[in-house]
Amino acid sequence: MMTSFSKQAAALLFFFLTLPMIVEAQTGYTFKWMHIGSLQSPYSSGGAAKEQEPFDNAALQFPAIDHRPGNSRAQGLWVGARNFIDETGRVFPYKVAHHGPLNDTTRQFFPQAIEATSRLEPFPAVTVNGEPSFKQQVFIDRFDPNMKADMMIRVVNNNRLGIQMEQKIYGFSQEFHDNYHIIEYEFTNTGNVDADAEIELNRALEGVYFFLISRYAIHEGASWITGDGAPWGKFSMNDAVGDGHEDYGVDFRAQYTWLGYSPSQTDFNSLGGPLWSEHWSSAPIPDTTGRLAAAQMAGRVYIHAEKSATDASDDPLQPSTMGVKGNDDRDLTIDEFDQSLMQRQYQNFMQLGRQYPHHAQVVEPSREYDTSRNAPFFAFGIFDAGGWGIVEGFGPYTLQPNESIRLVIAEGVAGLSDRAKLAIGRAYKASGANDNLLIPYQVNEQTLSKTKNQWVLTSKDSLFQTFERALANYKSGMAIPRAPLPPQTFTVSSDTDRIVLEWQTYPGAVQTGWEIYRAAGQHQNPKGYDLIAVLPSETRRYEDVQAVRGLDYYYYLVAAGEINNDPTGLTPTGVRLRSGRYYTQTYLPAALLSPTGVQYRAEEAPRQFALHQNYPNPFNPATVIRYQLPKASKVELTVHDLLGHLVKTLVNDRKPAGAYEAHWDGRDEAGNAMSNGIYWYRLQAGAFVQTRKMLLLR
Repeated sequence: MMTSFSKQAAALLFFFLTLPMIVEAQTGYTFKWMHIGSLQSPYSSGGAAKEQEPFDNAALQFPAIDHRPGNSRAQGLWVGARNFIDETGRVFPYKVAHHGPLNDTTRQFFPQAIEATSRLEPFPAVTVNGEPSFKQQVFIDRFDPNMKADMMIRVVNNNRLGIQMEQKIYGFSQEFHDNYHIIEYEFTNTGNVDADAEIELNRALEGVYFFLISRYAIHEGASWITGDGAPWGKFSMNDAVGDGHEDYGVDFRAQYTWLGYSPSQTDFNSLGGPLWSEHWSSAPIPDTTGRLAAAQMAGRVYIHAEKSATDASDDPLQPSTMGVKGNDDRDLTIDEFDQSLMQRQYQNFMQLGRQYPHHAQVVEPSREYDTSRNAPFFAFGIFDAGGWGIVEGFGPYTLQPNESIRLVIAEGVAGLSDRAKLAIGRAYKASGANDNLLIPYQVNEQTLSKTKNQWVLTSKDSLFQTFERALANYKSGMAIPRAPLPPQTFTVSSDTDRIVLEWQTYPGAVQTGWEIYRAAGQHQNPKGYDLIAVLPSETRRYEDVQAVRGLDYYYYLVAAGEINNDPTGLTPTGVRLRSGRYYTQTYLPAALLSPTGVQYRAEEAPRQFALHQNYPNPFNPATVIRYQLPKASKVELTVHDLLGHLVKTLVNDRKPAGAYEAHWDGRDEAGNAMSNGIYWYRLQAGAFVQTRKMLLLR
């Protein structure tokens, strides 16, 4: 018989598969993380991250420091053509090769290469008390000090139409450009329809479309609190500009998404995704501040699309398809031999055209999205329980053997600042969810007053600024001014009366000074990080003597440069550029040691029960689990596998109030070494019960 815990674990397994790190290969595809900026995302050797791949809603994490910050539920990459003849001589009036957005068991894209290149060699190393500290494991294949971007991921694959895709994703650590990725595609008619080197086809392809699907679900943690399908994009609002239907006051083509109104959420208006009540998704220590975690928008701007294989100039009529498709559309089925299905996909998806009115306008024709509590959401026939995805189709093209088409897109996320999300969200919650309350907040030394929803919708201005910067950056040849180099190493060490920070620089690195930022409690601190020290350029050590015993601390260190006078890429001038914080961000806790050298003092009663994230994580061969008791309690600390089966009991005893450590060596009760995988650890102390997950990688 399953225990109550194992039933709970089995029931919630689908929701909990996201970890704060990633292994590189899963379901046959390899993933590399772009992990150097405030926007971080995995990229697949298959060309798109399908639903729940590599982990649930892991793509487009922004802001990357936040808890469960994913903004993408699923992606798809389809390539279609007309009058296609395969390697066996079979004729297809319409042929489509699919990868995503939903999971499937067929393979129609065949990886050839995936590699990550860094401009910095070696990649910065961060340790806390001797343990490597990272959110995403660093897998760098090459180093190129002359590369314009700070990091690049290159993907090459073949597909069943004989078209090879080379994809290059560029990321930047400079703070004014670190929230978007530039993605170049080059599609070449090689005639190779599978994974080996043999060329099966040697003929022209006609009516070729390159079709991309992006199903955004804004901020996974906030969407779970909104509930009722929001984590799948059920209430995502999608809009477009530059498609020729109206004068939008911009000179670019783009589509974008925000979290819209959920009629089933009656505690608060869901715009902005307020963190309203305690929930497993909102943080290791649940965030109930009302913080507007989803006060941001995600989207795609189309930088360049060649007119033809013989005309490399940008075609303003591309993508020829711009619009949305519901995830529950029956024709999202993937079958490369169902000719009727592929005809519908070609005609109704790839040749959809530029939809108008846009999805958001159909949901709320007045466009007063901040008053959407009264919008008749179900009345327009465009509701999809599985979520709406932005689609774009580039084509049709004709490709002779060895001819290519190049496309360039930038994908980004932007919105209110972290401090604005907290201040405005707190005021909204304190008002009891008053949608008419004018909330003052200072912007550029000017105090403005808007309703919560109006503040949320200013995220569009931030996103459009991001699009403009991405366009200007690419146009400049990615020659934006560079920030000073980060430290090559950054070490944090606990002592009995201080926490010591030390660092070393890259040879030849120049900076005007250093800034140290700190947060207490958890690395995803909703209050943000405080600047605790500004240091001269020659400094290589700092002692944090203000640390308070019993608290966990997290840090990052940035190098400050000269005042920037270079506006390339629309980079602001008159400000100092700083090295990227994510090069030195710590994810493991540092705390004061007791006089006996134990990091967490049992003799000091904590203020609340807590079960902390194990460290290191992933681990091999052992890990440490910390917990705290505000009063004497009977304690059971156990480890379970994914099915809920008991693996090992670590603690089964009555303990006085205090903070404790338990160690697990990755073995079961009989002393057998457990295999690689995800495990649960569970603390029950009186009525308090909390469960966390960890990853064993041998």
